[in-house]
Amino acid sequence: MNANQFIATIADQQVIQAIQSAEAQTSGELRVFVTDKFVEDPVSEAWKTFARLNMQDTAQRNAVLIFVGPKARKFAIVADEGIHHFCKEAFWNQLAHQLSEGFKAGDYTGSLVRLIEEIGRALAAHFPRLEADANELPNEVLRD
Repeated sequence: MNANQFIATIADQQVIQAIQSAEAQTSGELRVFVTDKFVEDPVSEAWKTFARLNMQDTAQRNAVLIFVGPKARKFAIVADEGIHHFCKEAFWNQLAHQLSEGFKAGDYTGSLVRLIEEIGRALAAHFPRLEADANELPNEVLRD
């Protein structure tokens, strides 16, 4: 599958619903970004995107970005310091492995949804939603 097919295959509405469902349980924020550019270093590009989207400005520093670069067949999951304090490298590596396996199997939307659900559970465990919580970041799937 080429990058354009990958991008077209992702069911935005299902991903958005997964983000909304996860965020209903937590003050944390999740975003998905898909680039049509070829990226050599997805982690570096993810952090640049994280900053460009002002994801570090959440009140509890608990935002997570899922960055996907289908042309390079690479992705990254980056998390702000609030959530990274609780969820260490092994957690993120396990999630990356699961997403990689799902992508290899061609289950792009399902893999993203399951990843969002897992991250949502981790966020909810450490940053449960409070009555006064507001959605700090948009939920749409971003593309460039």
